[in-house]
Amino acid sequence: MDQFSVLIPMKIPSEGKSRLGDVLDGPSRKALIISLLERVLEASMNSSSRDVYVIGGGFEVADICRQIGANWLNSDSGNLNFDVSGGIAEITQAGNGTIYLPGDLPFVTSEDIDSVINRSENGDLAVLVASESDGGTNCVLFPYQTKLIPLLGLDSYRKHYEYAVDHGILFESIRPAGLLIDLDTEDDLKKCQRREKGFLGNVGII
Repeated sequence: MDQFSVLIPMKIPSEGKSRLGDVLDGPSRKALIISLLERVLEASMNSSSRDVYVIGGGFEVADICRQIGANWLNSDSGNLNFDVSGGIAEITQAGNGTIYLPGDLPFVTSEDIDSVINRSENGDLAVLVASESDGGTNCVLFPYQTKLIPLLGLDSYRKHYEYAVDHGILFESIRPAGLLIDLDTEDDLKKCQRREKGFLGNVGII
């Protein structure tokens, strides 16, 4: 059975979530980013993945990784796809496939991640999970030495889907509940508050 490592790209916490600037001040956005990362790390560390890597985010993120036992890769490129490609290369060198996860999934569980791994049929299939709100991609399983490449950003789910079809890459598209919601906008924040009682306090905002 193929082994997989989780890869989470990060910005410096004080510089992220600018689209929430109208409703959260800088310290609140930073607290939110760190809390969400910790949720994603916890789910990843408790999944059946071999190990967990975080790339970027600066030394504050590096400290969080050290405390939880995740691997940290330094990058200040500011280019999401460049960072993910670099992380995939590092993980491939270790002989593993890669599970890309963004660091802003409030409700992800280890079971969600394991469902992605299980759907890959021992690494024979790539796996895609679309965001339910914005056409983005909330998870990609890149099998070991796959031809699939990261195409993250605007409309990324469609781009990954079409790239896989055009290049004859076998894949599945699934919808685990905890992987559908990422938190980028005021509407996302309201959705999280409806889903989880006391959400703002739970993520350190109030």
